[in-house]
Amino acid sequence: MSSKDLFLESLKSQYDKEFERKTTLEGKGSNLLTIAGVVSTLIFGFGIFLIDSLDTSYEPLPILILLLILSIVTNIISILFSVLSFRVQGYRYLMPSDSFYNEDGAFNEEAIEEYSEEQDVGILKDTLIEAHLRCNKHNELANDNKVILIQIAQWFFFAGISTIPFIVGILLLNFPDTG
Repeated sequence: MSSKDLFLESLKSQYDKEFERKTTLEGKGSNLLTIAGVVSTLIFGFGIFLIDSLDTSYEPLPILILLLILSIVTNIISILFSVLSFRVQGYRYLMPSDSFYNEDGAFNEEAIEEYSEEQDVGILKDTLIEAHLRCNKHNELANDNKVILIQIAQWFFFAGISTIPFIVGILLLNFPDTG
């Protein structure tokens, strides 16, 4: 096997791995979306129950309300970034199917002939190497963008749930009179 063949095999492997990475990242974004949605709902329900149960003269009530709102808002922002992480993005493919069709949907005979006729194997390998390099770079950048969006969503999610211990601490330190 020549060095050009090894290089092409390596590029094919990287090409496949970028699509595997895409699937993994979209799964992580979807899972984070689900978790942040459930947590937001629970915090919202807990907050309504808490505010409804407390007397309006309860001194730390404004702080509790502020922390609950902060928690809900940051979780909603986390949801938005999670959605952005698995939205449809333009990935580059080696041989997009639309290049083999005309605008009216008929076969583009010239394009099909160009790829199917007997060519110099070296030229074809060079063409495939260039196509893989372009696709890999473009798809890697698209996946890197997904990583950034997921990381931002995670930070907002952690910020949202980090208010819960403060809410519980305020309630325990300033336990309201129930009598």
